[in-house]
Amino acid sequence: MNRRGLTLTEMLVATALTVIVMAVVAQLFSVFGASVSGSRSLTELSARLRTTSYRLRRDLGGATAALLPPLSPSEGVGYFEILEGPRRDLDAADGSDELRADDDDVLLFTTRDVRAPFTGRFPGGSIQGDTAEVAWFLRPTVPATSPPTHTLYRRQLLVLGYVGKDPFHANGNRVALSTFADGFRSFFDQFDLSVARLGDDLIPNTLSDLTRRERRFLHNVAGDITGSGFPYPFLADHQIPSTDPARDTLPAAAAGLIFDGPSARRGEDIMLANVVAFDVRVFDPAAPLAESSGTVVAPGDDVAITPGLATGAYVDLGNDINVAAGFPAPPSAPRFAGQGHPLSKLAGSASARRTYDTWSTHYESNGLDEDGEAGVDQGSNDLDDEVPSRANGAVPLWPKDGVVDDAGERETSPPYPSPLRGIEIRLRCYEPTSRQLRQVTIRHTFLPH
Repeated sequence: MNRRGLTLTEMLVATALTVIVMAVVAQLFSVFGASVSGSRSLTELSARLRTTSYRLRRDLGGATAALLPPLSPSEGVGYFEILEGPRRDLDAADGSDELRADDDDVLLFTTRDVRAPFTGRFPGGSIQGDTAEVAWFLRPTVPATSPPTHTLYRRQLLVLGYVGKDPFHANGNRVALSTFADGFRSFFDQFDLSVARLGDDLIPNTLSDLTRRERRFLHNVAGDITGSGFPYPFLADHQIPSTDPARDTLPAAAAGLIFDGPSARRGEDIMLANVVAFDVRVFDPAAPLAESSGTVVAPGDDVAITPGLATGAYVDLGNDINVAAGFPAPPSAPRFAGQGHPLSKLAGSASARRTYDTWSTHYESNGLDEDGEAGVDQGSNDLDDEVPSRANGAVPLWPKDGVVDDAGERETSPPYPSPLRGIEIRLRCYEPTSRQLRQVTIRHTFLPH
């Protein structure tokens, strides 16, 4: 019986078809695998965002300071400070970078949590307390990524006032910074304590102490006690590039800002990676809302606003409100549109950071001449002083008005001497596997409710 076998041509065709089918199946598995991997990555990112937003809400919920500047140190309520960097979400619309946006804001404040005490490092163990000074900020990802992303940090420093352990206990509740080989970097490697540097001494802070800017985290790294450093701004640039392109190694000027490459505790203060925006906004009850092409627009939307009936929006500090003619004058004008009061010496610009700070009444009675005009502490010297016209520089002088220590005689001012009703934080992340963005928005009111 004759049997017909496969010809060589038929074998080659069958083999080719098998290879094609296998390639299609492999491609399907690859697509399916990538989809599963992307979904898993997005799920993990969403979980990390929830965890981070929960921690931020918990911190804000325990904020100790009343948002009614200026505050008296005698109240012992700590502080609340917002640094608004010059970058905005609108910068992403210029075509140069569609992802990078508002990534240079900083949030610093004191907070209390009596249900779950804060725990910090201390040589030989740890310490706990229900009050802490916290700082939230971004720094560029190292090594650099494409598109550019940032790492979100949260520093937590316990506010204890008195530390009953050595080396503080044996040295009158203070230690010398010079005893630490690498300065602040070495100190913060070992201690999670809120301290003020005064001269060479590091002194634990109380909430009352922290009302004053010179005693806060990285506001007075030189330890100035003469007043020449007023208003003691936060580190000149909290986003100083790493000195090593492969790891987060800070220059000496920023030592202690984070646990960086040389630190044994590298990464302990990292909250989130691949962040493209950390946008802190304040609620301005007088910020105008308007309609443009069927959409509600607010300051910062890059659309000229014709004042209408509706007001109230979350805005960037110093947004230089883009309104048409006819907008009302103070006191109905927006509270946070300007760059800050000049007497604070923290007034910013479109290209320099602006600051909201609960401030301190201490500067009006500290025996120092912060404004360099009309003597020392003219706002609290029990005299009716003749002071420079604030509207026209050093001249002319306002004549004595028969009122002792009135508001016009004060030599300092909070940057924004207005109550703050609420803030909004927009946290935006990039997921490199799926190339998608996720955003959470955290809002917190400071009004009783």
